[in-house]
Amino acid sequence: MLESRTVRTLTSLFAAMIVGAVALMWMETAPIDEMPISLTSLSDSVLSNEAIVYHTLVPVDSPKWINIVVTNASSPDDQAAQACHFIVSPKEDAVSATKLWKNQANGRHTFAPGGNWNANSIGVCFIGDLNDKTLSATQFEELMTLIKTLQHNFDVRPERVYLDSELDNRITKPSGQFIRTFARKLLQLSTAS
Repeated sequence: MLESRTVRTLTSLFAAMIVGAVALMWMETAPIDEMPISLTSLSDSVLSNEAIVYHTLVPVDSPKWINIVVTNASSPDDQAAQACHFIVSPKEDAVSATKLWKNQANGRHTFAPGGNWNANSIGVCFIGDLNDKTLSATQFEELMTLIKTLQHNFDVRPERVYLDSELDNRITKPSGQFIRTFARKLLQLSTAS
């Protein structure tokens, strides 16, 4: 009798395993498709922007930053550039953080009337005189990548990204084609998110 009980138990166990395996095979879904882009094709600038944003001397004060103000200067050494938090230059290492960002200090990037924009805005300065069309396509992409990184990390909505000339009508640059291109790219970033 012991043998028949053992045989029945092993037969039941074997049948249960077969049924379980068949059920698992039946429930199996198609494998996940490859990512549409490979991780190796991600821009180094995105990764380096993340590192630049969080490489500070004090903890990043995320709730403080609710706006982004974009301005320009002719040189990274200009007082206007150093009054911003980030500089996007035409050099190979295009994006750099200033001492103001590293210390999470208020910028001095805009003097627009009607509020203290410097207290809660991240100042981004690109180097180049737009009247001379010196902003290269690569530099423009670096600028947009930095803005996207800042928007993502600090939850800055697209309508809170400003050109300095939008806030202060005394400023005439950037203007014209740059504003149209900037607005179009910013709109693309907001719909892609």
